[in-house]
Amino acid sequence: MKRFLWIGLLASCLQTASAFSLLGPDSYYSPAPQGDLWQIVEIGYSEGVDNVPPYITDTAPYGPKNLGEGYRRNTPVMYYTIDPTFANYFGSNGEVAVQQAFDILNSLTNVDSYSANLSEFPLNSQSENYTAYGLGLQDVKSVTLSLLMEQLGLTDAIRYTWTLHERATVPGCLASCPACLAYLVVMRNFDFYLTPLGYNPPDWGQYSPYVNGELYTYLVTENCHTPNDPTADALEIPADPINNNPPVASGHGEGLLLDGFFYTGLTRDDMAGLRWLYSSNNFDTPSASYRESSAPGSVPLSGGGGGVGNWSPPFQLTTFSLAILPITDPVTLQTEVPGIVITSVTTNIVNGQTNYSYTFENLVTNSFSTNTMVITQVQTTTISPFPVYGQPYPPVYFRTNTIPPTTTTNISSMVSGDFYIIPTNSCGLTILPSPPPTAIVVATTNVLGTVTNVLGPFSSNVVSTSIITFSTNHLLWATLCTPAPGTTNSSTSVVGNLQGIGRIQFVRVADGNFDPSRGVFYTPMTNQYSMVLRQNDGQPRVVTFQRVVTAPDFVFRAQDMESGPDGPYLHRDQFTRSLVLNQSNEGAGLAGPGTIDPPSVITYNKVGVDFVNLSGPFMSGPDAAYGRWFIWGSFDGTTNAPVIYPNGTSIANLAAEALIQISPPPPILPDGTNGVPYPGGNVTNVTLSATGGQSPYTWSLTANSAGLPPNLTLSAGGVISGTPTNSATYDNIQIQMNDSSGRSVIMNYSITIDP
Repeated sequence: MKRFLWIGLLASCLQTASAFSLLGPDSYYSPAPQGDLWQIVEIGYSEGVDNVPPYITDTAPYGPKNLGEGYRRNTPVMYYTIDPTFANYFGSNGEVAVQQAFDILNSLTNVDSYSANLSEFPLNSQSENYTAYGLGLQDVKSVTLSLLMEQLGLTDAIRYTWTLHERATVPGCLASCPACLAYLVVMRNFDFYLTPLGYNPPDWGQYSPYVNGELYTYLVTENCHTPNDPTADALEIPADPINNNPPVASGHGEGLLLDGFFYTGLTRDDMAGLRWLYSSNNFDTPSASYRESSAPGSVPLSGGGGGVGNWSPPFQLTTFSLAILPITDPVTLQTEVPGIVITSVTTNIVNGQTNYSYTFENLVTNSFSTNTMVITQVQTTTISPFPVYGQPYPPVYFRTNTIPPTTTTNISSMVSGDFYIIPTNSCGLTILPSPPPTAIVVATTNVLGTVTNVLGPFSSNVVSTSIITFSTNHLLWATLCTPAPGTTNSSTSVVGNLQGIGRIQFVRVADGNFDPSRGVFYTPMTNQYSMVLRQNDGQPRVVTFQRVVTAPDFVFRAQDMESGPDGPYLHRDQFTRSLVLNQSNEGAGLAGPGTIDPPSVITYNKVGVDFVNLSGPFMSGPDAAYGRWFIWGSFDGTTNAPVIYPNGTSIANLAAEALIQISPPPPILPDGTNGVPYPGGNVTNVTLSATGGQSPYTWSLTANSAGLPPNLTLSAGGVISGTPTNSATYDNIQIQMNDSSGRSVIMNYSITIDP
């Protein structure tokens, strides 16, 4: 009776509390004798992992964690790529949908910058497209956004508001199931204020029955199934089922995103969870005995403590051009770049030219661009006779006249940039911001050919055509870490209480830099970042890490996931996903805290339209189908027609992309500088060009494009020019090229304007 009175009292109040649930391994994921071993299939966890028809669909072995035992990412920049299996089915429209999900996360600032009650975020971020609802469409962008919340460490806040901890038979009771069963119900949803402020009964503390301000009670369901079957669960019941506010993190759980609905952003509940996990004021646990490992591939450059090493006086470091890598054989490369460590090399012979593809152990990219300024130079020399007084005809003297060369400047798709290496016997290399680096521009001239034109019996023109490519190396100031006595280097992770990183930025890597057959980048991505570490002495210190990323953190794929005739009864998934949960620093008997480490693969089911039919000769054809499953689509709140996948326009765009090559290739256009004519230096515009198709070409921004940076324009001739007026990274710049034959190609770009 007391509980019912509490629920009635809470339901009668206007609630603004928001809450979240933390993700981690359940007993299926972690069968070792520690952690939340009570999270078993019989009481509602990992129901779908053994292909058993689940009570609530959940094919991933993840469960809710208690406070202090959550899992999170701990690197501020992460990289994702689109696998050809996804691109071939969903096309360019599907790729844009994935990027739109990341755009929502990239638009967030540091989680500590928002107000205490997170009033900047709505309690409900769902909208409906009635056309998409009638067609039974699932929005790719919204499903992706929900999956990304899970990838960041948040699970279904609705489902785990109430959850079973134990199901046991009452001693001495002889009745059959369910009469003799007793259940222990716990709460795994947390009030983001983290202190009871009157929203919950005093004895509930930080646990909350509210999700985005909506009260949930529960009903224990019991199916009396055999062991290893989903048997019982505490099923959440909303106090107001019409106006409930499901968070994005519940979008593939009990707050299921229905057909025709889509997310416009994150809800207050989602942001509350992100702030708890990633706040720079949060070490996840208050005790230094519970530790967290730095991200894989992150090498501490300075400040790590615990005998990382000593740092040398500043010295000058010269970088090398990236252009030498694909054309230089391994022996020559190791001679020209002393100390470079090659871990693998493959060769590809094209038109008699051997190209090399490397992976390295200690190479760090200093700058990278997908295009290079190229000057084509045509030099003409005229050779003609001239008479000399007193000499007989024909003359024996000739005059050579060389006119000034004509030049044409273009932006090519050649990779440019520079790199340096970290000595293998060191524990890190830090590039110093002062003195500023010195640029060294190197011009390389290649003569394409010489043509001689005969003008007369003794006269001729010699026309020589050359290509001049430019690369920029740098003189950097650096300091080198010498390992402390008894250590070799700092390649192992730093372990301790690490502060939250505040914000994660997601970067799409160009398709041309991803080798899908090996799952690695042709050119590694490198970034540096700092975190606050508290080790055994309890003193906080700033650690600077350098992370060299050789493979994507996230890969998006597509495949037919239907089980086939010998599989379980109509067991179907819209998607599968993977999470690597690092449990190496769990506390004794605990299920965390830990980290979510790369890589993660998200795969979408591309079975297409399917129909469920029951047995009998009278059930045949789609008109007599028992039911139809989902269809992938993309839609929003505008009157634009939804995109249905596979989409003819999108597939046609893929076919056009195979025929027509665009330069510069997506997804990144050259960086610019605020207040400087774009893109900067001696180049005052970027000209898009096409090879293949039928000229003339016409360029424009699509209706769905987010637009160019302020004060930049795109002409119909493909020229991007202007002087940018704001420093930021601008994503989802969707540019369309139409050729005169009716073909079109849509590219999705981003531009970074530096301060």
